Amino acid sequence: MKSFFAILALATMAVATPLSTRTGGTPPKGIKDASDACGDNVVSCCNPTNEESSSGLISAIVGPILANGCLGVAANAVNILNPIVDTGSMCGDNEVKCCSGNKNSGLLVVDLQCTSF
Repeated sequence: MKSFFAILALATMAVATPLSTRTGGTPPKGIKDASDACGDNVVSCCNPTNEESSSGLISAIVGPILANGCLGVAANAVNILNPIVDTGSMCGDNEVKCCSGNKNSGLLVVDLQCTSF
C-alpha cells in the first residue's frame, strides 16, 4: 500500500512539473547567455514560417530572414549587442537557435543543422 502512494505521489509531481522544466527550460534571455549555451555553434535567428520575416533587430540590419531560413550572429556582434538588447529584441518573432557554422564570422553551414533551446 505504501508503494502505491509513493508511485502516485511521483506521478502527481511529474504531471505538475511545468513543461518548460521538463523540456530543458526557457531560452536564454541575454544574447551572451545564448552564445554560451550554443558553445561552438552560432547563435541564429530562424524563421519557421513560409514567408519572409523582417521582425527583430538582426533582420532590420541585415535584411529579412527568408522562409524557413536562419541568420547567424557573429561572436563580435554578440559582444556589441549583449548590453543593449535581449534575444527577444534581437530575433523578434523569429526563433533563437544554435546552428552549425563559424562562430567568429556568423556564417552558417549550408545544411543548417540547428537546435532549439
